[in-house]
Amino acid sequence: MTKRGLLNLILGLSILLLAGLYVLMGYYYQGSFSYGTWINGVYCTGKSVDEVNEELKKTNTYSGVIITSEDNKKYFVDASAIDYHAEYKDELNKIIESQNPLTWGLNFFTSRDKDIIGEVTFDEDLLRESLDEWDIFHAEEVPLYEIKRDENGYYFVNNDRNIPVFEAFYAKSKNSLLNKELELDLSTDAECYRKPSESPKDEELKEFFTHVDAAQNKSVKLDLMGEDFYLTKADLSDWIVTLDELEEVMPEPSENEMDLNPGKGLFLAGDKVIKFPKDYQVHENFITDKDSNVLVKCDEIYNFISKKANEYKTENCISRFMDDGNSKILVSGSKDGVLFDTDKEYNNLLNAIKDGIQDISITVPAKSFEVEGSELGSEYILVDMGNQHLSYYKDGKLSIDYDIVTGNTGRGRGTPVGLFHVYNKRYHTILRGDDYASYVNYWLGVNKGIGIHDATWRNKFGEDIYKTAGSHGCINSPLEKMEMLYNCVEVGVPVLLYY
Repeated sequence: MTKRGLLNLILGLSILLLAGLYVLMGYYYQGSFSYGTWINGVYCTGKSVDEVNEELKKTNTYSGVIITSEDNKKYFVDASAIDYHAEYKDELNKIIESQNPLTWGLNFFTSRDKDIIGEVTFDEDLLRESLDEWDIFHAEEVPLYEIKRDENGYYFVNNDRNIPVFEAFYAKSKNSLLNKELELDLSTDAECYRKPSESPKDEELKEFFTHVDAAQNKSVKLDLMGEDFYLTKADLSDWIVTLDELEEVMPEPSENEMDLNPGKGLFLAGDKVIKFPKDYQVHENFITDKDSNVLVKCDEIYNFISKKANEYKTENCISRFMDDGNSKILVSGSKDGVLFDTDKEYNNLLNAIKDGIQDISITVPAKSFEVEGSELGSEYILVDMGNQHLSYYKDGKLSIDYDIVTGNTGRGRGTPVGLFHVYNKRYHTILRGDDYASYVNYWLGVNKGIGIHDATWRNKFGEDIYKTAGSHGCINSPLEKMEMLYNCVEVGVPVLLYY
């Protein structure tokens, strides 16, 4: 045999030997995983299904799923709490069955890395118990509709909301666990929520609120000498009769109570003014008439206009002026000092509310006027003829004050109201009229023949003397006080006369 033939023989035998070894290795891997096989990060070459299954079970790191519901609420289903397990045998057997003993060598050139889920099992009852602990399934039940109240009045609340459906959450959570998902977003999944249904009671409440809203939505603008104030929805809602006021509003008012407040015992129900109805009804927390009209207390309407009247009384205007130095002072042209008729304005306001009028004007007595605070400045004299008292302010502070006697209103000689200024000063003078001549020590002229002076012929001042035994129109003062005032006041000082 030639040398070349020998080499060919050796080469052929080597190839046969390697082929045999390759085949033997292929059969060697039968029943186990072939060379280069990795599953879920576990090296499986030469290992049996049972061996790999046990290793995969040990390396399972799945801890559970985080579920997101509406409003971004989160809940974690803990895998260990629901007896969560995974078996891999079926999938491992399929991998082994798919192995070809004659192609194992290809693993030198191709990857055998595989990821398998395994057959997941868990206790479904424990899953239900776990999900049932989520507070979204136990939220406090609220009615579909409610009537609530804030500082602006009553308002209607529609509690239309998405109600989570437990079975839908359960089914989707179960599927997520079977697939080893780490997160499950059900925040916008329509299958997982339902809308509450409207009951006959809900429909009744929605209809009833129209009566409440009709009663409170009647704002009125009131104009007083160019200054506006408002009766608002918040005011009217305060005056709607509720159940806790029932015992208070039911009794008939006495005559004295009605004299003090003509709205006492009367109620605005729809477009009618009524007494408290004997056939009243209760809707929610409201008292109504038989037609479901809520009751608005008329005495509160009177209190509202009366309170506003009091705010605009001259003395209260003066108090505000003294606080800020700028406020307007309203002065009545009437000798009784009333700026407007409260009873009349109450009826006007009541009719405006009833008829839906949104703009009314307050009637003031003829010759009423307003004084800008700046016209008084920091030095002025106030003559309060209603209380028969004079006050002198210097640098904005009270300097002198005392009781006086003004013009005799019983004889039509009442001292006129108005803002005047001291126009002259006289010392030791005689005041003359058609039927009198009176000597005075000190005189401050205020308005034509009207002035402030001492009256030594009087031994008493103040009270109601002016109504029957008042002056001819001047402001009578005690001598000692008049001397002090005369020595302090110069010509030009403002003098406000008012009742």
